Amino acid sequence: MMSNFDKGSGDSFEKNWSSQKESLYTHWTREEPQNQIQLAFRQHWILFNEILGADFQNKRVLEVGCGRGTMSAYFADEDHDCTLLDLSPEVVKIAEDIFVKHNLAAKFVVGDAMQLPFEEESFDLAFSIGLLEHFEDIEKVIEEQYRILAKGGFFLAYVVPDNKDNVQKDYEWVNDILRSIVGSEEMGNASKKSSVFRSDDNSQKYVECMKCLGFQDIKTAGVYPLPMISYSPSFPFTLLNPKAEQVLVRHFNTVLKEREKKQGKNPWLCDEKYGQAFLVWGVK
Repeated sequence: MMSNFDKGSGDSFEKNWSSQKESLYTHWTREEPQNQIQLAFRQHWILFNEILGADFQNKRVLEVGCGRGTMSAYFADEDHDCTLLDLSPEVVKIAEDIFVKHNLAAKFVVGDAMQLPFEEESFDLAFSIGLLEHFEDIEKVIEEQYRILAKGGFFLAYVVPDNKDNVQKDYEWVNDILRSIVGSEEMGNASKKSSVFRSDDNSQKYVECMKCLGFQDIKTAGVYPLPMISYSPSFPFTLLNPKAEQVLVRHFNTVLKEREKKQGKNPWLCDEKYGQAFLVWGVK
């Protein structure tokens, strides 16, 4: 992904992208989600739409640290003018191949989050998924996104902190069972994943940085109130077999419907300490 990652995470990302079959997964779909990660991204998309509002149409959208570009695929499918940026040429090629396969239009750029290769006020939305937690110095990364936003443009960051006490802690026993029953070949592949640094900062650090830069209407929310079920949940996430994933999707959909009925709001929202991630956003 991007340069200046802490603890050598840039190299770890590159190794994982190049060595794991999971890097070729496509988590975007026009159909009903067939696995837990497709379900998660669909819920991200629904929530993003609520935040951006009905008037956010045909806009200039930049995804920073795009990876395979799953969220950008949703924007592109809705006819936004999408640009995907990542430091890794290999990762950018993976994203481009996915877009070509699904007849989605976008621009693909190899570039650095710390020094975005775009003019000021070039975009109406700058967003990232699972990027900022890999930096200790988040100020420069957010400042660059502020710079390239037009006045009134949105900044959205989906952050996955190193939080050991979230929803996942009550389900690790399930993943332990899965690890005990999968074959040696699968576990061998899982063991080849390189560890990637993640900070444990909560949303307050991001809010303070955004305030200093001049963002307005800053808000935060915990998101992803479901466990990740896998014998190898570390990046890049390993799916179970298709039948098992479909069972999980049916169960998770039931859980989300119950949450929505009980809470009276988007069921993807939750307490920040409970969710797998948090979302922070604001307007220039």
